[in-house]
Amino acid sequence: MNRHADERAFTLVELLVVISIIALLIAILLPSLKKAREQTKETVCASNLRSLLLAVQEYAVSNNDYLVTAGLSHGGNVDEQAAWINTLKTEYGNELVARCPSDKSPYWETPWPTTTQERRTSFATTYYTVKEIGGKGPYNRFGLIRRASDTVFMVELAEKTQFAVADHVHPEDWWSNPDVLAVEQVAETRHRDRANYSFFDGHVSPYRFSRTYEIDLAESRFPQYLYFNHNLYDPAIVPGGKKPMQP
Repeated sequence: MNRHADERAFTLVELLVVISIIALLIAILLPSLKKAREQTKETVCASNLRSLLLAVQEYAVSNNDYLVTAGLSHGGNVDEQAAWINTLKTEYGNELVARCPSDKSPYWETPWPTTTQERRTSFATTYYTVKEIGGKGPYNRFGLIRRASDTVFMVELAEKTQFAVADHVHPEDWWSNPDVLAVEQVAETRHRDRANYSFFDGHVSPYRFSRTYEIDLAESRFPQYLYFNHNLYDPAIVPGGKKPMQP
């Protein structure tokens, strides 16, 4: 009996082989599972952005085509009545989804050090819809956006800078040093080295930041004129064109 029992039992070597195979399978599967989780979060984030833009479109229908505005500054004064996060919550309440599941900002629970202001949203509008910039705009009505499918409306907001507690970003200022200034405002790499961007026509796309904003250094003559390979933020610039912008 003992001899037959021994024949059916695993030897120590066999057990170690089985354990090694299981460990190898786990090592192979874990990156795939992590990637799948990140893809799911990216998809939820994009869905949240679409929902926000739908809410803005419905708001515009009820408000003579006007867009929501901004009121949460980056580390300074706050105008709660103007902040779009409040304007839309007033109309849509809990249906308003303004947080990306990949957002790990510490300022959801803790105020920015120089203020009492905490993070209220993972997303931000651009300042082109709020103020006149360089004698153009403000582009604060849907009807003023001539290339709705090529103009960014909302970006994913940076998590650890003073812009973490804001509700808008300033792409009109990035020209002097986009590699430094833009990353202070936009979570450029939140989703596998990309971020989600919503556009005025209602679609959301994941892009690397350079696909949305890139200066043509060969053509530009600083500081007089800037030429862009891409600038999907300024409604006055033709995508892919060589139209100059004076900073």
